[in-house]
Amino acid sequence: METCLLNYYILNDELRSSCDFNSLLLREGPGIYEVIRVMDTKPLFLEEHLQRFFQSANHEGFDISIKSADLKNRIKILIEQNKLKTGNIRFQHIVHPEIGNTFLAWILSNHFPAQKEFEEGVKITSVNAIRENPHSKRTNLPARILAEKIIKTQKISEVLLINNDGLVTECSRSNIFFIRNNVLHTPSVDLVLQGITREKIINLAKNNRIDFVEENIKFSDIGQFDACFLSSTSKNVLPVRQIDDRQFGVDDAITGKLILLFDKLVKTHLDSFRWDA
Repeated sequence: METCLLNYYILNDELRSSCDFNSLLLREGPGIYEVIRVMDTKPLFLEEHLQRFFQSANHEGFDISIKSADLKNRIKILIEQNKLKTGNIRFQHIVHPEIGNTFLAWILSNHFPAQKEFEEGVKITSVNAIRENPHSKRTNLPARILAEKIIKTQKISEVLLINNDGLVTECSRSNIFFIRNNVLHTPSVDLVLQGITREKIINLAKNNRIDFVEENIKFSDIGQFDACFLSSTSKNVLPVRQIDDRQFGVDDAITGKLILLFDKLVKTHLDSFRWDA
């Protein structure tokens, strides 16, 4: 059940009181969504998230009348009216069976990793599950619902999805990277959602002389890797210490370098962000 934080959310083009937020509406009909991180009152990588939102709509065949500039303005209003300094915003398009196309944007409850998790790495578990059409960020997916139950019951950070061919794809809310002999590996783009943070990390690797391979990775082979980390809007670059019974090092030099490079990229982006750009 989704929770709406602070004072206001947006329904279509109207600012509404959070007291009126109806989370049941989110599960009534197919939809697409994005989650944006807000830092120091500024949305991180906003343009990239907007672009992926409309790409998801195109993949799903949704007719979205809202324009990118209008959507950007709604997010701006939501941040300003709630005086949001730090947090996550989710915006979602729903094809409701009764009221038709519906847009919502609200401030999420969220969990940002603690410093201890960055230092010691996190534990995740695997499950055989697939996301159909992974290039769309869709709502109410069975694999995601299953993963959320596992995360809650096992009190772990993430669930790694393994497809019917035994290949590593992605996690329920993040992408995954492996490192072996100073080479960065990640599953083929055909199998995963093209995460915004994932793309930033790949570009950082290419621009900083870090050898990079995008390939099919057999789950049975992950024990051959030296290190592993997750990437997402909330997690940034988060080391993994264990997948099921397989252990990974968390003091890997490549992971450490990418953490610093990504932190610098985030700061540069926020420093240069302007709503009217």
